[in-house]
Amino acid sequence: MRVGVAAALTLLLTSPPVFADDNLLSSARGARMIKRTSEDPQAPAANLIEPDAAHGWRSGDGTLPQEIVFQLPAATQFNTLVFTAATDAPVDDWPRDVEVYTADPFPTMGGWRLVARAALATAPGDQTVTTPAAEGRFVRLLILSTQRGGPRTALGRFKIFLRQPPVR
Repeated sequence: MRVGVAAALTLLLTSPPVFADDNLLSSARGARMIKRTSEDPQAPAANLIEPDAAHGWRSGDGTLPQEIVFQLPAATQFNTLVFTAATDAPVDDWPRDVEVYTADPFPTMGGWRLVARAALATAPGDQTVTTPAAEGRFVRLLILSTQRGGPRTALGRFKIFLRQPPVR
């Protein structure tokens, strides 16, 4: 009986946590927002990675580019970026041109490596950008322009995933 309890306890303590989805850039997984250019206090940048946030992020002003930097708990590999429009914001404020960078161990020590440049569409819902595999502990999102030159910038969610290509 002792062996069975010890084995079950070991399995429980060493099993990876189970998450509702596989978004690697989630506060539930230990990711944090560590830097932003600006934010509206009612819609902070941390909302981008908060699974239960009612609203996304809005910039505090119209400055471009807007920069938001996230820290993952450890260096992580990913190949899929998902941007979700802030449907409670005017379409004019949605991001159009974005860049995503990664760094490890810290941006000042290794510099930023470009992961992707993308032009987002004027469409609600998720927009997925597939990239070559990238790895880093820090992820930098740069918003270079808005859809129609809106006075501010707004984004609902930003997620990263490691997706396996379909088997053919």
